Amino acid sequence: MSDLKGRNAIVTGAAVGLGRSYAQALARNGVNVVGCDVRDEIGTLQAELEAMGVKASGIRADVSVPADVRRTVDEAIATLGHIDLLVSNAGTWLGSVADDDLDKTLSDYDKVVATNLKGVYLFGRAIIPHMLEHGRGGDIVNISTDHVNTCGTPFHVCPKNEQCPWKDAPRPTSGGTIMDLYDAAKWGIHGLTFAWCKALAPKGIRVNAIAMGATDSNMLRGFHNFDPSEEEVATWMRAEDSAQVVVDLLEEGPKGRNGEFINLCVGRHPRLEPELPHVYILKEDAHVIARG
Repeated sequence: MSDLKGRNAIVTGAAVGLGRSYAQALARNGVNVVGCDVRDEIGTLQAELEAMGVKASGIRADVSVPADVRRTVDEAIATLGHIDLLVSNAGTWLGSVADDDLDKTLSDYDKVVATNLKGVYLFGRAIIPHMLEHGRGGDIVNISTDHVNTCGTPFHVCPKNEQCPWKDAPRPTSGGTIMDLYDAAKWGIHGLTFAWCKALAPKGIRVNAIAMGATDSNMLRGFHNFDPSEEEVATWMRAEDSAQVVVDLLEEGPKGRNGEFINLCVGRHPRLEPELPHVYILKEDAHVIARG
């Protein structure tokens, strides 16, 4: 296990919901945190985290705007000295379907793909050169969705979790007909995660992703017009549990798993399950050397 105390992190989309929970969980474990978001609530993050005894800052920034990304990374480095951890969580959702007219299609693309994929890309590319330069290794955690995971694919490596409702076959991909852009952007995170994990492993930088299922958050409540039924909410996972999975993943340290999409889906309690055998990338490609 790796002690996180004294490490420095950037968390995107940290104003509310999952991102706020990630920032809080890291701070409780002694991590200094710079969070960014477009929402006004980011203004209260610094005081909340500093009350936990860490250095912190909340920056108003749009992850899809290169100038905002540069400013956030520069301010984070100026505040904390160096960055060890990046949690790319910022995301948005809106309905999009195959027969939308071209004007709506272009508008939707600029909103959804710019945040959910371009934002992950920009922050990764902004922070990776810094991590390489300071030579301390690091971790990047990209937040994706369970829509793109077929849990247990191929089926012979499935951990057969007793809580999982899919007993006799791999869990199918989810999503739906009104989420083509959202899911396409999240699928793109696969490409970034796999390519980065292989390229950065020799430098002691791990890159993993969390395939998030339905979790009580501002985004999911918005999907239900901020008035979900009690029965619906009862089926959702808790943001605090997802945050603990991220902490547990980071605590694995430089010899921990790399290039894995960790599936958190409704029907099984969120926890960091044992590492799965590599299928889509080779184990030797994802090998991480110890930080010296």
